[in-house]
Amino acid sequence: MKAVKEKWTELGPLKLEDIIVKIILAIILISIINFSAYSDQNDPQLEILFNNLLQIETETKARPTISKIWSIWSTALDKKVQAKFDIGNKLMEKRQFEESIDIFSEVINLQPNFAEAWNKRATVNYIIGNYDNSISDIFSTLDLEPRHFGALDGLAQIYFNQDKYFEAAQIYRKILKISSSVYGF
Repeated sequence: MKAVKEKWTELGPLKLEDIIVKIILAIILISIINFSAYSDQNDPQLEILFNNLLQIETETKARPTISKIWSIWSTALDKKVQAKFDIGNKLMEKRQFEESIDIFSEVINLQPNFAEAWNKRATVNYIIGNYDNSISDIFSTLDLEPRHFGALDGLAQIYFNQDKYFEAAQIYRKILKISSSVYGF
């Protein structure tokens, strides 16, 4: 304890300006850490956005909130992972489905808790008719983000295509509990 006291006295008296500057720097550092520590389905903004979505009554008014949710979901924790994820999306847009599955698989291996990577791979598997793999990836998505209305919608579409109408209806009910404005009801 004596050594700590001696160190403090060596520093001399602290000025109010020095203390304020240190507090401001600490706040900035905490903000940067908090900003980069959250993305994808773990972003604390999502709770607010989903609560807001419950209050919105029309699809038109819900669009900006839904867009923000998708933007957050589509943000990886790491820049390299994000770059790979973006490549996977571009390959998907170019209808290079096998290549996009490979890239999304790499993203999942690098960041297994990135729900949107699972969802994108599920989407590609759905497009090429590989429903079993799509369902498996959808369940992985929903394990990470149970409110993922995109994954739920994909699951409902698969069930509908498989003539499992009751299961599809159950999934659409879940989506409506998240927000009826997702479909404009």
